[in-house]
Amino acid sequence: MGSPASRHMFNSLVYEKTVDEIKAAMEKKIESLKAKVTDREARITRIRKEFDITDAEMINLLAQAANEMVSNRVVATMSYNLNTTGPDPKIVQAGVVQNLLTEKNLIQQEKDSIEQMSLIVRNLRPVHRFAQDGTEYTQDTFTLREDELDFLGF
Repeated sequence: MGSPASRHMFNSLVYEKTVDEIKAAMEKKIESLKAKVTDREARITRIRKEFDITDAEMINLLAQAANEMVSNRVVATMSYNLNTTGPDPKIVQAGVVQNLLTEKNLIQQEKDSIEQMSLIVRNLRPVHRFAQDGTEYTQDTFTLREDELDFLGF
């Protein structure tokens, strides 16, 4: 990634974007995340249909998987029996359950990001400021970090 001196040089750069540029990038990112959420929900629906997992069974599976993760058990070799009362047990492999759990967690993270960025888009405005001499001016640019620039696709 370069020498420590070159990294320090790049860390001192300031990246400024206007209110309109930031809003446009966030709106684009929001749409991208909404599409990801839709894709993830479709994958969950497809998996549930393939394994005939009802809503109650889904809740049970995710609770079992979360419990296994808390107890630090190795879940890669486990299976989950959804129907302990009937003659034909319904078995779902741990990998499938882990996939469902991962998708659910990622959906929640993406929805949280959408909510946060939507709030920013609704409320981000140029800021009225006063210079030391009392002169009013409008600040319509904001400083972004490299990770923020990357996240927003600048």
